[in-house]
Amino acid sequence: MLSIKLHEATKKFKISNKLAMFFLEKKDIPVKSHSSVISMEQLELLREFSGSIEKYSKIVDEFNNIEKRKKKESKKVVKKESTKEKKVKEKEIKEEIPKIKLKKETIPEKKKGLKNIEKDEIAVEKDKIDKKTEKKKIVQKKEELKEKEKKEIKRREKKELNLKQPEPEKEKNHNLKKQKTEELNLPKIIKISDLITLKEFCEKLNIKLKHVEEKIKCLKKEYLSNDIIDVEDVKEICKQFNVKVEITSYEDYIFFGQVEKNKAKSLKRSPVVTVMGHVDHGKTTLLDSLRKTKVADREAGGITQKIGAYKLGINGGDIIFIDTPGHEAFTNLRVRGAEITDIIVLVVAANDGVKPQTIEAINHAFAAGVPIIVAINKIDMDSADSDKVKQELSQHNVLVEEWGGDVVCVEISAKFDKNLNSLLEMIILVAEMQELKSYKDVPARGTVIESRLDTNLGPMGSVLIQDGSIKTGDCFICGNSIGKIKCIFNDRGKTINYAEAPIPVEIMGFENLPDSGDRFQIIDDIEKAKKVIDLRKLRQKETRKDEIFAEKKLSLQNLFKKMENKEIKSFPFIIKTDNFGSGEVIEEILLKQSIENLKVVVIHKSIGNISESDILLASTSGSIIIGFNVKASQRILMLAKREKIEIKLYNVVYHLIEDIEKSIKGEMEPEYIESKIGKVEIIQKFKISKLGIIAGCLVKEGKVTNKSKLKVIRGNDLVFEGEIESLRRIKDEVKEVKAGTECGIRIKNFNAIEINDILEVYEILKKE
Repeated sequence: MLSIKLHEATKKFKISNKLAMFFLEKKDIPVKSHSSVISMEQLELLREFSGSIEKYSKIVDEFNNIEKRKKKESKKVVKKESTKEKKVKEKEIKEEIPKIKLKKETIPEKKKGLKNIEKDEIAVEKDKIDKKTEKKKIVQKKEELKEKEKKEIKRREKKELNLKQPEPEKEKNHNLKKQKTEELNLPKIIKISDLITLKEFCEKLNIKLKHVEEKIKCLKKEYLSNDIIDVEDVKEICKQFNVKVEITSYEDYIFFGQVEKNKAKSLKRSPVVTVMGHVDHGKTTLLDSLRKTKVADREAGGITQKIGAYKLGINGGDIIFIDTPGHEAFTNLRVRGAEITDIIVLVVAANDGVKPQTIEAINHAFAAGVPIIVAINKIDMDSADSDKVKQELSQHNVLVEEWGGDVVCVEISAKFDKNLNSLLEMIILVAEMQELKSYKDVPARGTVIESRLDTNLGPMGSVLIQDGSIKTGDCFICGNSIGKIKCIFNDRGKTINYAEAPIPVEIMGFENLPDSGDRFQIIDDIEKAKKVIDLRKLRQKETRKDEIFAEKKLSLQNLFKKMENKEIKSFPFIIKTDNFGSGEVIEEILLKQSIENLKVVVIHKSIGNISESDILLASTSGSIIIGFNVKASQRILMLAKREKIEIKLYNVVYHLIEDIEKSIKGEMEPEYIESKIGKVEIIQKFKISKLGIIAGCLVKEGKVTNKSKLKVIRGNDLVFEGEIESLRRIKDEVKEVKAGTECGIRIKNFNAIEINDILEVYEILKKE
């Protein structure tokens, strides 16, 4: 059996040796000294004791009371002894004085040297008394030293207790007063990034490292001077120092720091325009005509296969166009917080009218809050009917200026270059009303529009540079990747060495493939950037672990609660059905559910199975997806879980109505989910006559409890799903066993276990 010395264990758990010995004695485990060896079971007891604040406080109070009692008793003994000694000495002195007088009387007066003898005898007696008082002083001094030692032990234990427990309010106030007396020159407010080192944090607060380290100790954390501090710890420390803090992303902090350093000014910039619309309505042909190229002819079947971004020079100015192969790319950028589009040009074919993808584009534009310019295309065709298109658009809340609305509408023919100049003029006019600006003379920042892996050049990223300038050789940070610019290509594929915002470019030099929507930022400190990337990856892993407990944006379960808290005033839906008629009926049913404080809104309605585009639109608009007689693939369900979107599938209308009514009244029954709590490996197999088959296990991750559910996994197959009947540690029944510990498990109604089987342990939780 493995063992460890007591003082090593106490050092690990940050408790005193005396306290540990006291605790173990209470458990009937006598320990002679701090060098005594303890078993792993005793170590486990100490771990539980140090981890439980309630147990710890109780034992510490008991220990302190016993120490106080011992101290009082020792004081009484010392006091009794001192008074007794005093009386004895007084008695001795009284007895000695008459003897001296008697000697004086017996010696003849006329004898020579009488006076000298008398003096000598008195001196001897005085010396005896002085020695006795000296001994008394030595005893008192020893007692004082013992008292000091006891006080020092008590002080240390109190310090340990303070480290273990939250600091009381009075003590916090005392610490603040103490710091005030030291006259710390603290700023009223600090601006920092979400990734700041301890050293940089101290510099921002304008104080020495020791003052911040005191606060960190109270938080039971440890940081070296070059370690990045957790954001929550930063907030807590600033709160204790009474300093306001503004935290921005690492990229924004670098960028605005450069803006301040260079005293850069924001100047008027070119608009970024996204072209959207139904398939084959002429999106790419429009851009093709504007650029005077033949992009569409080179694409398979005339349909755009990848995102392209183009910069067009118009009357001394520029317009940047983004051509998307579908609306998923646009929405995906919005989901990741990359709001790069200033204007949406909605292309609608005059001979075809409003189609499902047109409606989808309108809904995306509304969700993003981006102004729309309608381009009615193909007006050169005989079957063109612009009025019909305008009427259909009005049914979807897009009212053009001719019909009394505020949406700009231009009738064009992309194929024959008709009215294209008018469209460009309208784009510039709408952009001027928005007063778009960007910074010059600073290191560039931008957003990744798309990325690809080139077999010869490696990872490539299409980046829209929104501020500043870039050049070959610049180092950059982008999402979870860092790199150095090896080559820059413009929108026509030509190599350039320098570029100023706003401009779309393709960059070579990424270490990893970036994601759409990742922020791109030029940096100076490459070492700090590497630390930032490592920390981001770590945080991403933690976020994935906690994902199951994250609150959804809106669900039928939490609707009533959000209504009560006045968090929502509308109830948004996306409807997907197997046919048009069903969609109309369900929309009508939903709209009837509107009540005084809650308006039901149908964001989007279409035919077919639930798609990625539906999930992304629901994410940006905060909607619930209702599916009637349709399906959702496993990939779509995983995406919905990641984006925290609720999908409700029905094939009976009555069930849909019933669920909506219950959710509005707050009567929805709770849903339950599996929460994985541990992973266990079977390392041995025992057969006990009275009990049956027992699995000798090692807990690899998390924990296992006697009430846990489990799945038996053999290779990649699920062999059995059930629950634990009995959990043992050595010979005792236990409630819980943690990672790194061996245990015995008996599985209810299942004996066909094998060595190396994996047990996935989980609990059933109520879905919030």
